[in-house]
Amino acid sequence: MKSVVLTGVLLSMVVAGAAPVAADEVPAPAVLPAPTNVTGMQSGTSLIVSWEPSAGATSYTVSADPSGQTCTSATTTCVFDALPARARYSFTVTATDGVTVSDPSSPSPTIRLRALLAEPIFPTAKVLVGRSAQGRKIWALRQGNPLAVTVLLSVGQMHGSEPAGLRVTDRVRNAPIPDDADYQLWTIRTMNPDGAARGDRYNARGVDLNRNFPGTWSARQYRSGRAAGSEPETRVMMRFIQRLQPTGTLSFHQPWNTVLSVCDQRSAFWVRRAAVLIGLKQPGRPSNCGSWYPGTMSRWTARNTGSWFVTVELAPNGRVGPQIPRAARAVVKVAEEMAEDSGPAMGLGTN
Repeated sequence: MKSVVLTGVLLSMVVAGAAPVAADEVPAPAVLPAPTNVTGMQSGTSLIVSWEPSAGATSYTVSADPSGQTCTSATTTCVFDALPARARYSFTVTATDGVTVSDPSSPSPTIRLRALLAEPIFPTAKVLVGRSAQGRKIWALRQGNPLAVTVLLSVGQMHGSEPAGLRVTDRVRNAPIPDDADYQLWTIRTMNPDGAARGDRYNARGVDLNRNFPGTWSARQYRSGRAAGSEPETRVMMRFIQRLQPTGTLSFHQPWNTVLSVCDQRSAFWVRRAAVLIGLKQPGRPSNCGSWYPGTMSRWTARNTGSWFVTVELAPNGRVGPQIPRAARAVVKVAEEMAEDSGPAMGLGTN
């Protein structure tokens, strides 16, 4: 009898210590690893995202932050071709095997989708703007990306007796600007080659080109020409600027050691920024809304294009030397900062 009782107790202990096993129990699925090494790169106007594969995955879903757009692919690349340009994006990727979805990958490095033109504004990097009154050629040279939307025009000299801008332009043209930069930089060494040849402020017909532009021209102004736009240099510059439609324009002069600009909000930020970068005296107001010289290129450009315009007045010849390299670096720096599309770069600076 004791043996029967003992056997029953042992049997109960064995049964109580064993976990019940369901006949139809299925092992938990294996964890699907998240994709790794997610990167994005621009191709044309699209962003291509790629990553390392996840073992066992049959497809992937890519999410763009912050737009929320997604892309699905059976390979390890996916193309986003409808993201708004001039914005920064990062990407995460999840994998699936048809049953299980992985955790999201680590975000990719942020990439900025640049806006690009459909074709270059000019087909070549060197453009004949036109000829002077005495037939001398006026050239414009492009550096940077010919398809970039951001365009900076830098004019080294308008008055032939103000040569510092020539040296600035020579340095800018030797700057190592990559062909895939997010901007294109156009330089005109001189728009008054006849005056430059003589060291004379005026062109070969004795006209001050910065009093000859239409819109605000006045016959009462000294040496303004026989009519608005009467000078060949003025006319060829107008045609070039209208076709180029620069985002911003810098025009170098001497000898006031300061900066000037037209009276608009687009120029207000950049007039102060140029002064800081070059080391010039800050103007009392970032945009001159007081009295005007008539017939200036700055006012004509501001009225006929979307360009902000800053007149850079370097120091007199005897004191300008240290400003030359700073001014050349400033030209490139302004182009780079414009391409960032910050509030100021879009003309949202304030007085």
